[in-house]
Amino acid sequence: MGRKGAVVLEPYLLQLFILNWLLIIVDAAIGYLVSPLLARFGAVDTEPSPRTVQMIRRLLTLMVTLYMFFNCLAFFRGNNILLVIITGVVLLDIVTQLVLRYRMNRHK
Repeated sequence: MGRKGAVVLEPYLLQLFILNWLLIIVDAAIGYLVSPLLARFGAVDTEPSPRTVQMIRRLLTLMVTLYMFFNCLAFFRGNNILLVIITGVVLLDIVTQLVLRYRMNRHK
């Protein structure tokens, strides 16, 4: 694959960058809403403490910052492969949060 794969993605670099940007915002919104469920994940019958939810939301801020940093780094350096990897990781993160939300709501 080598350089040929990078050439194929070259015209879509800006679109992929914008798609990643939007996916990261969607991921942050879902994460913010799902964080109380994530805090309750370990404890079955108790409500999560506000401190635990706040800590999860701070970690979410760190993850969004890292996603945005690597997205910008890949775009401005022209690293197509890294952009595709970031897209995959963010999509996996979104799907994981939605599956966790579904499973936690199902067990209520």
